[in-house]
Amino acid sequence: MNNKKTSLSNQLIVITLTALLVMIVSIIIVLPKSLEPFFEETVYSYLDQPLQMIEKEDSLTKKYKNIAYIIYSDDRILISEDYKNILGVDDYQKLLKYIVTDQGKFVYKGNNYYYSVNHKGNNYKTIAITTDSYIKFIRRNSLGIVIPIVIITFAIILILLFLWSRIVVNRLQKLKLKVDNMNNEKFYVAKSKYEFDDEIMLLDKTIDEMKEIILSQDKYKSEMYQNISHDFKTPITVIKSYIEAYHDGIEPYDEVINVSEEQIKKLENKVKTLLELNKITYLQNSYKNDIKTKIITTINSTIDKFKIVRNDINYLVKCDKGDIFYDGTPDMWESITNNILSNFVRYAKSEIVITIKENKIIFFNDGEPIEKEILSSMFEPYKKGKKGENGIGLSIVKGNCDLIGYKVIAKNKKNGVEFIINKGTK
Repeated sequence: MNNKKTSLSNQLIVITLTALLVMIVSIIIVLPKSLEPFFEETVYSYLDQPLQMIEKEDSLTKKYKNIAYIIYSDDRILISEDYKNILGVDDYQKLLKYIVTDQGKFVYKGNNYYYSVNHKGNNYKTIAITTDSYIKFIRRNSLGIVIPIVIITFAIILILLFLWSRIVVNRLQKLKLKVDNMNNEKFYVAKSKYEFDDEIMLLDKTIDEMKEIILSQDKYKSEMYQNISHDFKTPITVIKSYIEAYHDGIEPYDEVINVSEEQIKKLENKVKTLLELNKITYLQNSYKNDIKTKIITTINSTIDKFKIVRNDINYLVKCDKGDIFYDGTPDMWESITNNILSNFVRYAKSEIVITIKENKIIFFNDGEPIEKEILSSMFEPYKKGKKGENGIGLSIVKGNCDLIGYKVIAKNKKNGVEFIINKGTK
């Protein structure tokens, strides 16, 4: 489906012209019909006021604009002298048969007539009668006042809307420029002098925040690629150097094989950790957190593996009760525990303590404190301490915790370091 391209200004003009058309129709057609009862009441008031003054026959010689008078007195019918000019008829008695109430209107030969009757007694009454010329006069005067006021008001509103639309369009165009240059760190848009704290301002701030996030992610990706390249290049360079040394007769064959195997294992571990980190990223939008793990079982199983690596450390597990279950699969919690303990065994002096509570696990080691400059960012990829290996393990811990709705933080304690995992908001 092809959408017709129309600017906001043109849309506003179309809407305004439509509103103008509706307004004109309302003023010319709807408004007069709506005011018709009011006009008629005005006519009846106009007829009633002079009726009080007509009490004698000589009153008929007085001329009242657009009004003819008829007097019934002692079986006589008298009428004002200028009735023919006012009513447009030669025989006024043809009109009398339509006067059946004290007040009303009727149509005679296509003309509208209005009348009002004033009773002075059983044998005396006066009738005031006129055509619709007075109503037409009132209607013309009323519309003559209303229409210019409405047109002027509408013109002022139209000008204000046009100016407002130009400001809005300019602000939106600047937002479009910002979005088009989202990845351009050097791009800058000067602030307009017409700035309002409204939805567009909120959108503007959101775009700026998004740009900061995107630039930060780009920077992070660039640094990560550089680190990955360096991590992969180092073992390959070592293997290549030893092979060249072997060909030059400097290193023996067995030494080359041993070093190559060692470097290949390092490469294999790096590939595994990268694949695990990539898996976490892939699962962020699709993982269903509907599996629970008996945490004490997973932690004890992981500790058994690290007792071989550092058998000089005292491993202590404290648990409120044996059947505490945490959200997430056993594989996830094995990865979390494995990467934390892998970090701890490099720093711990003599003790690693794991305290398990409802919705909270505290990992403690009595090693050196974490450097302050990396304490708040150590769970980001490639943030390494003094004895760090590849800088990915703790980012895997954070990735898994985020995935299953937990938060992980690190704290320096007086006699060691704590990693705390809390139940948080996913």
